[in-house]
Amino acid sequence: MLRKIALSCAVAGLVCMFLLQIRPADAGEIKPIVLKYSVTFPATGTQADGAKKLGELIKECSDGRMVMEFYPSSQLGDKIASMEGLIAGTLEMTETAATDLSNYSPVWSVLSLPYLWDNPKQAIGTLTDLEVRAVLEADAADLGFIVISWCNLGSRSVLNTQRPVNTPADMKGMRIRVMEDPVLAGTLNAMGGSATPMPWSEVYTALQQGTIQGLENSAPVILANGMEEVAKFYSLTEQFMIPDPTFVSKLFFNRLSRENQEALLEAGRKFSDAWNNDIWANAMARAMNTMREKGVRINEVDKPAFVKAVRPVIDGFLKSADKEQKKLYDLLIKVRVKY
Repeated sequence: MLRKIALSCAVAGLVCMFLLQIRPADAGEIKPIVLKYSVTFPATGTQADGAKKLGELIKECSDGRMVMEFYPSSQLGDKIASMEGLIAGTLEMTETAATDLSNYSPVWSVLSLPYLWDNPKQAIGTLTDLEVRAVLEADAADLGFIVISWCNLGSRSVLNTQRPVNTPADMKGMRIRVMEDPVLAGTLNAMGGSATPMPWSEVYTALQQGTIQGLENSAPVILANGMEEVAKFYSLTEQFMIPDPTFVSKLFFNRLSRENQEALLEAGRKFSDAWNNDIWANAMARAMNTMREKGVRINEVDKPAFVKAVRPVIDGFLKSADKEQKKLYDLLIKVRVKY
């Protein structure tokens, strides 16, 4: 009998010790909501610095209720796969060029037009103007995307493995990688090159192997991806200035509480300010100097010759544009003079 009592007490003691190890806070602890951020850019560089800042702001603005997990270098898929994930609600966030939405809605192809802006500041000012945002962000929402920020990514110029480019004639015979958009491809063809649509993740190897001879992008993006290692001629054609929106899945966003929705939008606004006024602004000057230090030859071009060469692309686009495309183009032309 005493042995049974002793055994019962021992068991009770062990149970008490186990229960004492469970803190009441643990039982009621709420795990933060995780936002998977899927992008094509690498884990280091200016855009990665921006991703880190965005993650900090999401946590800060939500008081820790939401946290961002960063998946760079197409770990969760390329741009199209990531955008499809947002539409389906299997991914929470991504960042792409604004023109990537032309895969879903033709109105976004207007932003592919060459020499649409005088400078990147004008581009970001126009696209973040309330009147323009109302149009673009409503269309994005209809597609399944909530825009939380607009980021300046500077002007895009031609980097190649062959020679300096001064006029369209200098690009003859060069296969130049472009994003998968017909207006972008038509522009590079009009500039004298041979446009080659290709996922960004394949570009470095394609340059190494000679599958392509060039690409077009901004200096910080080129450096972050090591493209200056395999191509040494950077010509400032500056044909495209395409800001990047940061998207959140509409399905995910609609499941959030109003408080968390407002926190996410606030984080996006703060990130836009930090990126456009600090992170990117400082990165551009550093990137150009670094490219020179790494042996890249940078040259100005005969800009009027390129502007003239691509004019048929603009005229052809507007001739065949639908009502919504023409309406957006006219709005951009009207608003851009403010910036």
